[in-house]
Amino acid sequence: DLDDNQLQALSAGVFNPLTELKTLGLKGNLLLVLPPGVFDRL
Repeated sequence: DLDDNQLQALSAGVFNPLTELKTLGLKGNLLLVLPPGVFDRL
């Protein structure tokens, strides 16, 4: 759960090691743009 962490950016491969991730909370952050393919390996 990454809700309400004031995240402003995510790296392109940040979720690559998390192949079993089922739920991801990102609400309440300052993300405006996500890099292409950021969720491809999920």
